[in-house]
Amino acid sequence: MAHIFLRKRYRERLQLKILEKESVTFPNILQICTDMRLLFCSLLMSITGLFAACAQHGISKLTMKWSASNGIRTPESALYDPTHQVIYVSNINGDATAKDGNGFISLLDADGHIRQLHWADGLNAPKGLAFYEHSLYVADIDQLVIIDRNTGKITQRVDVPGSSFLNDVTVDDHGNVYISDTRQAKVFQYANGKIHLLLQGENMQGANGLLYWKGKLWILTHHGIFTCETSGKNLQLFSDGVKDGDGIWNVNDHDLIVSQWIGKIYMVHANGKADELLDTRNEHKNTADISYAGQLKLLLVPTFTGNSVDAYSLSHLSQ
Repeated sequence: MAHIFLRKRYRERLQLKILEKESVTFPNILQICTDMRLLFCSLLMSITGLFAACAQHGISKLTMKWSASNGIRTPESALYDPTHQVIYVSNINGDATAKDGNGFISLLDADGHIRQLHWADGLNAPKGLAFYEHSLYVADIDQLVIIDRNTGKITQRVDVPGSSFLNDVTVDDHGNVYISDTRQAKVFQYANGKIHLLLQGENMQGANGLLYWKGKLWILTHHGIFTCETSGKNLQLFSDGVKDGDGIWNVNDHDLIVSQWIGKIYMVHANGKADELLDTRNEHKNTADISYAGQLKLLLVPTFTGNSVDAYSLSHLSQ
């Protein structure tokens, strides 16, 4: 490092002067001061870098802020809509595979109060949620259901051939929709009014959580976290730190937060390293399709069998 080199150089110069019994002249003093100033600057830069590294690799903590449970039934996904200032909650309300018509979408306010329990009815087992412009997209067993964000009315039911357990949804910047099928090990794309198969195979085993972020598609599978282009090309394993993940969301420009349905939540850093933040298994609460509402600074956690949506604040603590 620079400061080690300068310190060595300074020591050698002093030793040389002693050996040669030189008098310390004014130019010598100036040179020594210059060396000391460079040494000080180098040390300061090193200390600054050390503090930055500590901040970057500090620990994060989740703190419960509120829990909404009044009328919530088997919630699978929760998503904040900043335009309408509501939180959408998908309620399976029964068997996750049954076409029973019992499913519904609820609206919560930012403090967790029920604004409208049955905002949208007539669904079967609604799971993942995403929105674009005036539409809310819902994964519902073997259909992509489109709901008007302004009215809560179902405007379209799009059949997804070859699907049986559609689970999560995300939308890219152009309004193209991506839907995972956990049981079929597939990811579909809905674009220009048509469904087509985007990904399938061994790497997509247990495909669940989806996120469009940084121009790429991020996919949670049995093997870990994958990324690919929106065309499905250049599929790569980003991290195997969290396997069989359920929900995935970015909390800033470089960190992801990922849940496992069993009741665990992790922070996944840019290097792929995963740190556990929460374990609710002893509380008999799942952590299903989470999302992070940056405007509210809240992590929204549907607890599935816990029949609630829990909200946590996320704080970063330096080590």
